[in-house]
Amino acid sequence: MNAKNCKLLFVLVLIGLFLNSANAMASSNGTAREGIYSISRFPDGELLQVDGDWEFYWHELYTPGDFRRDTVRQSPLIVEVPNTWSNYILDGEALPMTGYATYRLYLNLPKEETGTTKALYVPNISSAYTLWIDGIEASKNGVVGKSRDSMEPVNTPKVVPFEVQSNRVELIIQTSNYSQRKAGIFDSILIGEPEMVLQFRDKKIIYRTVIVMSLVTMGLYHLVLFLFRKKEHSLFFFGNVCLFIAIRATLLEEGLASYILPFLSWELAVKLEYLGASLGVLFVSLFTYTQFAKDMNQKLRNAIIAAMSVYSLFVILTPAVVFTRTMIHFQVLIILIFLYLISVYVTAILRKRESSLLNTIAILMLFGTVINDILYFNNVIKTTELTSVGLLFFLFTQSIILSKQYSMSFLRTEKLSQDLAILNASLEQQVHDRTMELQHANIELQAANQKLNEAHQSRSKWIHNISHEISSPLTNIRAYTKGMLDGVIQSDKNYIQLVYEQSLYLSRMLHDLHDMTDMENKQIKFDMKNVDIQEYCNKLYQKYKWDLEKQGINFEYKSSLSDQEENRFVLIDEVRIEQVIVNLLNNAQRFVHENGKIVLELTNEPDEKMMIKVKDNGLGIEEEELGLVFNRFYKNGNQGKSHSGSGLGLAIAKEIVEYHNGTIGVKSIKGEGSCFYFLLPIRFNGIEGQECRPN
Repeated sequence: MNAKNCKLLFVLVLIGLFLNSANAMASSNGTAREGIYSISRFPDGELLQVDGDWEFYWHELYTPGDFRRDTVRQSPLIVEVPNTWSNYILDGEALPMTGYATYRLYLNLPKEETGTTKALYVPNISSAYTLWIDGIEASKNGVVGKSRDSMEPVNTPKVVPFEVQSNRVELIIQTSNYSQRKAGIFDSILIGEPEMVLQFRDKKIIYRTVIVMSLVTMGLYHLVLFLFRKKEHSLFFFGNVCLFIAIRATLLEEGLASYILPFLSWELAVKLEYLGASLGVLFVSLFTYTQFAKDMNQKLRNAIIAAMSVYSLFVILTPAVVFTRTMIHFQVLIILIFLYLISVYVTAILRKRESSLLNTIAILMLFGTVINDILYFNNVIKTTELTSVGLLFFLFTQSIILSKQYSMSFLRTEKLSQDLAILNASLEQQVHDRTMELQHANIELQAANQKLNEAHQSRSKWIHNISHEISSPLTNIRAYTKGMLDGVIQSDKNYIQLVYEQSLYLSRMLHDLHDMTDMENKQIKFDMKNVDIQEYCNKLYQKYKWDLEKQGINFEYKSSLSDQEENRFVLIDEVRIEQVIVNLLNNAQRFVHENGKIVLELTNEPDEKMMIKVKDNGLGIEEEELGLVFNRFYKNGNQGKSHSGSGLGLAIAKEIVEYHNGTIGVKSIKGEGSCFYFLLPIRFNGIEGQECRPN
């Protein structure tokens, strides 16, 4: 993430903190005890939370007259406010969610406040209430009743001003709930100067209005973009997220909802609030999929869609008293979905997807605010509603990312247009460039022809070498046979043996030439098998041991591999590799003295290679000749034993090893001996790998 994005994030956080300051909670400068809340003074610029112990009368709707006439039939239950009454215990049992009750509290105010005007900020009291202050009905929301049919639910926060008649003020609240999961006074009632209470309410409404208007603007903007670019489904999902969240944000602030949506019934408003949450989560998940489709599991995506769709249908078809009871389960589901979405964003970061870091920061902030609100609305912590700020931040960052993507698309389009204009304007230059390219291609063609000529000359030289190698034995054969026919040379066994050896030499040379030609033309076939190289080398050692020792040569076999070692398989043509090893053994046999020593050795080398060595203690090779021994028709100038070799054996061995994707080489010290070796790739545990192909 570049410096520009970092600055933008910083600005967004500051905006969120500024907006949230409008939602700051009032201070708590005391606690009600046994139904009495004592106020020593009103702090400047702050409101007081009237929290603590209230008198509570279950299934009774008492009026101020009932208390004055002393007709109250039950002793009060001292309960903690704010709290939903389903958390209260009466006669050893928790109270049900539905029912009706009366709350009562005395406010002890300073004497100097007598004759002044104060105000209460009364939040939502589920689901209807009537408030009396010092025996006078001061506020009312809906109709309080003793059954679902006799009550009318309404949730609208109100500012209730009153004149302080004495330093002891009585508050009586009748309330009933047959509509939702929360019942009674579950939010703090505030008291303070009327101007401060009005300012507090107005800040809450302004705060929510800014968020709602921002969400609606972003939603409509991206839906309009979708109309012009219907292939971009992310625009559709993003626009719907904005609008559904805007609806929910409006309904969370009942004061704002009463201004702009006065026609909504209480039941419909609650349904829209829950649908805003469920469909918002649904479209956030779909939007995430459009951003990081390769990082999101399709089965989990479909499960999220199904779960949110079923829950939305459940909210539509059931009354609020039913679906609001599922809020805890719904909140757990939201947490699980967000945890999975976070894992998707983290995966995108690890895979270095575009804009993944900014997305992850936004989703983490949103998740933090969601957790805060879940705890806040379940009365676990006392903060304030923050999801709106988190959603605004998340949606605004997505808007920036989408805008950046479209800006980059426009920039690319402009660049392509400029490139096209330059291309059209420079047609003559292009023709010139193409001409130069043709000339360059002509030069390359000439170079290729030169290489072909060189290859032809090399082929001619090879034919000349072959002719030279063949002419000598043919001359000898012709001379011996002519001498014997003319009677100049007696028909002796030694001469016949010489003729036989010369013909054998020609036969071997023709066979080697045939193999070399097949290899060059890639016509030779290899029968590749997975072979235990240790067992294979041991068999070859046993096969040729007697023949070498018959010539007075000490032949040994060494292996650094243990019998238990697993990685000792190679993919080879057994016949061809035997040809290589036999060639190296014959070559070593020529240059060792009587009672000399030849060692066939097998070792495991780094980089998953197996090395086969043929070492001798013979004459050795001159250092300047080491790079020539694998050339065709090369013959060592050292005085070795007589032989009928063609000079192609080592060249053929080199071709065979390279066909096995291996390498061959030699090390030698003059007068101390030579070591010919070749490397083959290992096939682990005998499992075939790629097909062996020539290099």
